[in-house]
Amino acid sequence: MSQFSRTINSAPASPEEEIYRTEPDGFGIFREYARRPRTDPEAGDSLESVSDAPGLDKPTEQDVPKYSSIAWITRAVAITVNPTSSTPDYGPFKNASQFRLMDYFYGRSDTKSLDALDDLIAVIRSPGFSPDDLEGFSARTAEHALDVWVSPSGIFSAQDGWHESSVEVSLPKTGAKYKSEEDAPKFPVVGLIHRKLLPLIKSIIQDTASRFSHAYHWFPHRKFWSPPGPGSCTSFPTEATPSTGTSSASTQSSSSTSSSAKTPSQPERASPPCPIRVYTDCYNSNAMLEADAAIRMKPRVPGDAPGVEYVILPLLLWSDATLLSNFGSASLWPIYLYFGSLSKYVRGRPTEFAAHHLAYIPGLPDALKDFYMATYGRSPSKDTLKFCKREIFQQVWLQLLDAEFMEAYEHGILLTCGDGVIRRVFPRIFTYSADYPEKVLIAAMKPLARCLCPRCLMPKDKVAEAGSKADDQRRRNCKRQDTKTLQANVQRARKNLFKGFSINGTHVTNWTDAESLTPIQSAFSARLSPFGVNFYEILAPDLMHEFELGVWKGVFTHLMRMLAAKGDDAVEEFNSRMRRMPTFGRDRIRRFWHDVSSRKRLAARDYEAFLITIMPAFEGLLDLRDDETVADLLFELANWHALAKLRLHTAVTLDIFRAATSHMYKAIRRFAETTCPRYATKELPSEAAARVRRAKTASTNTEQSTTRKATAFTVHHTYKFHSLGDYPEYIERSGTTDNFNTQVGELEHRHVKRFYARTNRVAYELQIARKERKRSLLASIRQRDSFRPLSAQKQEKKRAKIALAEARGRSTQRPHPPAQIRSRALSPTPPHEHYAVSKSHRQTVDLYQWLGDNQGDPAVADFMPLLFEHVVRRLLGREAEPEEGFSEDQLHGVQILNHRLYRHSTIRINYTSYDMRREQDTINPRTHADIMVLSPDNDSNPYWFARVISIFHANVRYVGPGATRATQKWQRIDFVWVRWFERDTSYPAGFQHRRLPRLHFVDATDPDYAPFGFVDPDDIIRGAYLIPGFEHGSTTDLLGPSKLARRLIDDGDDDDDYCYHYVCMFVEHDVYMRHLGGGVGHRGVGIDVDTSRQHASRISRRGAHKRRSEGGARVANTAQPLLGEDSEEGATGSEHEDDAEDGADGRASRHLDFGDGSEANGGENRTNNDSRSGSIDGDEDGESKSEEHEDEDDEQHESESDEREDHGDEEDIDDGMRSDDDKRDDDADPESGDEDVYVDTVYAAEGFAPL
Repeated sequence: MSQFSRTINSAPASPEEEIYRTEPDGFGIFREYARRPRTDPEAGDSLESVSDAPGLDKPTEQDVPKYSSIAWITRAVAITVNPTSSTPDYGPFKNASQFRLMDYFYGRSDTKSLDALDDLIAVIRSPGFSPDDLEGFSARTAEHALDVWVSPSGIFSAQDGWHESSVEVSLPKTGAKYKSEEDAPKFPVVGLIHRKLLPLIKSIIQDTASRFSHAYHWFPHRKFWSPPGPGSCTSFPTEATPSTGTSSASTQSSSSTSSSAKTPSQPERASPPCPIRVYTDCYNSNAMLEADAAIRMKPRVPGDAPGVEYVILPLLLWSDATLLSNFGSASLWPIYLYFGSLSKYVRGRPTEFAAHHLAYIPGLPDALKDFYMATYGRSPSKDTLKFCKREIFQQVWLQLLDAEFMEAYEHGILLTCGDGVIRRVFPRIFTYSADYPEKVLIAAMKPLARCLCPRCLMPKDKVAEAGSKADDQRRRNCKRQDTKTLQANVQRARKNLFKGFSINGTHVTNWTDAESLTPIQSAFSARLSPFGVNFYEILAPDLMHEFELGVWKGVFTHLMRMLAAKGDDAVEEFNSRMRRMPTFGRDRIRRFWHDVSSRKRLAARDYEAFLITIMPAFEGLLDLRDDETVADLLFELANWHALAKLRLHTAVTLDIFRAATSHMYKAIRRFAETTCPRYATKELPSEAAARVRRAKTASTNTEQSTTRKATAFTVHHTYKFHSLGDYPEYIERSGTTDNFNTQVGELEHRHVKRFYARTNRVAYELQIARKERKRSLLASIRQRDSFRPLSAQKQEKKRAKIALAEARGRSTQRPHPPAQIRSRALSPTPPHEHYAVSKSHRQTVDLYQWLGDNQGDPAVADFMPLLFEHVVRRLLGREAEPEEGFSEDQLHGVQILNHRLYRHSTIRINYTSYDMRREQDTINPRTHADIMVLSPDNDSNPYWFARVISIFHANVRYVGPGATRATQKWQRIDFVWVRWFERDTSYPAGFQHRRLPRLHFVDATDPDYAPFGFVDPDDIIRGAYLIPGFEHGSTTDLLGPSKLARRLIDDGDDDDDYCYHYVCMFVEHDVYMRHLGGGVGHRGVGIDVDTSRQHASRISRRGAHKRRSEGGARVANTAQPLLGEDSEEGATGSEHEDDAEDGADGRASRHLDFGDGSEANGGENRTNNDSRSGSIDGDEDGESKSEEHEDEDDEQHESESDEREDHGDEEDIDDGMRSDDDKRDDDADPESGDEDVYVDTVYAAEGFAPL
């Protein structure tokens, strides 16, 4: 047995069931299985497989043992590797030359370029390529060979192929009576391009050549996390790496003199806390566990050997219509199939080609109208055409869910899987991801009707009560159920339809309107209900359309209307602030070059970026009372969105998510009832223009006015608003949202659009299907060919040049740095290292000459003393520093070789994310210069922030008092020169106050503080995203003119600084979890789990607290609000009423923790960073008492036109094919003051104790 192997121990959970439990890994993660797994798809995981950042080095095959995982079970369940053949199989091609030429043709883009020519030359010059091999070769022959080639088995077998079929639609007519539906005229709809579902499943599962053949999780499991106990960690832990969950470098005591390993040994744990359930993927979700338990209870099929495993294959479905080009009306309606047993980190990448194209649904042909006219002597009505569109969709799925598939659904199918294990596989439809129009089709229901939700029977007039106790009860008690009574009602309505009754007549609607159904039985109901399946449960929430392009888009649009009602000055100020917004990461936050308020056809990623950055940009643009309400709203929306998009949830974060959902709903209602009525909002110019266009399309005879109409805020009356309350429970059921977000399917649209460009644009559906098969075949052969295309090689080189691109930045506000100090590309960084700095000596700094040249710059005033302190501390260890600091003799013992420093343009920081992936930040003093480090033990806040001025290395030694033989040797140390921030203690911030933490630079004129210092790169956690406080303006009081301290491109001036910066907690999932706390991959560093629970509560004020400094510029109030500032504010009242008892400037006197993580942070891990002194602790004042629940009787004033403002016309929804613009959009992607304080006790029973 290997020294790294782990043993599975069985521990009976009950007299009836035995549990197989793995040992916890370095992160405290372990699994529980109901059956002992034969193989583990993660047994061969390496650091490569969890390293997502492009700047991380990918180990070669020879490096795999160094990186390989030791996190899981035993060698007995380790995977086996397929033997590789010495002679590659090139499929339909005779040799490598022919294959590489065709692979080049299909692998390149459709436009000729110099890069494409270089690719071709590389193919011709590749080893093994011979022109003689092309004897008799022609492109058409090779194309035909790809079309007709059949593999003996696997994905390209004869059974698995594309078919062209038709479906029949029965045509009803009012007044035309038929004995039964069978007697009614039927119209054949041709053009259904599809693959048979069961042969597709068999070919994929049995494919031994697939790189995914050993990657399937056949047995579901419960995943648990044993978090570090509070107070158990007393020092900075070693950097844990994914896969192993253990230290990636050798550990040493803090007195070590080695510069290559500065981290102390891993802290010992106290008694382990109770394990916490973890949700990540389909195969550790409740639905998968329930399905597995069901098949284990089934009797075994006679004849199956005892060793045959009975397993579930979860099928994840996506469908959505898309436009294939920017011009014209060519569209495609594909159905994509994914296997939930495959990790989401694989199937979520379009480049992995894990999506299987199942079918392309035909639209309603125009010929149907001719057939209807010829049959009935009149044109079909609009309602009839709607019926036919819905019917086509159901008939397609009835054909896909054929008898062969349903036989396998009931009894399973015996397969020898790609890993060589014989299993009886039971396919199960797990989720169906679609936008609202598509969900309506699947559920065979009426859109935007009385019961507008496809998962529950929530009345439309109760939607605005979302988040209330009554709403929660309705969601639990009014779930849609596919009962026999419902099916019988649908059949009666359908029977009456073909007896000649009107489709909207009472003989039909009396049977269907109670649940807003149509006289059509869903194909999923017809096929799955005999097995006790409630198909409504597979309809997954859609984060992209329901929130990013739904609720948040609606809120953002109305905020722009409110600014327009204030006047143009407010709009222009907002646009100006957004243009000055700094960037973050490689492309997480991009530059907003254009006016944000007027941009059209934005993708979901654009609205996501607006949500992340909008709080500082919107601050102060409205009157104080409304500004506070909007700030609360924006925080709650960003917080909800961050929780919804987490790739790893725990039971704790899900409880926080439920509380956040309630807070978000309350914030939206408060905004709608107290703030919106004050503004006479009208359509934006772009909205008015779009309305006119839609009207012209609908009717050419109606003249539409371009005058902007009055527009009210109606988001809280829509289905998308209602749907947000379903997310926490659905994550428990099916895994995190990245398993079923429609964004996955939208990304796959890229491939069919490329295929379309290679067709002749006539009957292109079948051509696209064939090209999809060719692409899959070529990709399969490419795995066996040793040649790597030049484009792939260039892509890898591009990853190595990311640092260069980031060094140059994306702004043209300042010229690029001189050529001699421009960044040079770093080589890819080994993922097990915490940071990487170039080894270059090109940018040499003669220390004393440089100090002389910058003698008048305040940044270098204490440069040498601070540097010497840092070096002594690094070489002797932090514990060697006396309380009074190092003596002069000790500082004089520092020697710098040749008095030279070496400057570098970038430093890469590798870190383990909350979901145990390996990620990377690039820190650049000119573009992305802000960092976060752990604060020392005596600080009440978990993190300190700094701005990097320069990155250096130097060769140093120490020969002073206490020197050892090791310290007297020359050694290289890397260090970062920074300018420190400190938090604004007068500003209540964090989750409980609904505000971003606010910082300002340390005052350089205060002798008790050191504004500059040096940081060991090993102490940098990762990059930080700090947004200027635009509303508060700039100041010259903190530091005099300094070109050295103000190198950041976004600063814009050498003479002043922004008065404040805000810490953007929402910029990225890992950043968010570091502020929320409880990140699994963070291993208790920063904010622990117990503290994170407090972030579910909110502290509210019964006074309007002015949060702005005296110097902040305000935009003049140019619009008269509809309601006076002293008027009544609505049914629920406001938490921000004016209070004459506030302090002189309205600031809150209490000092709360930074990010709400301080009060329960005792014993947390800290790093002592240099050159920052003075106490910044404070006490929290004020009484806490329970918040009374608000009255949530909302006035319902929603109309059908208001709903369609959010969803589009009903006809488009029925069609499942949205307008062209919609489809393109989806694809494009504190001095004191008295205050009454009370704590929101929502979910207090769940363990969220108030502070």
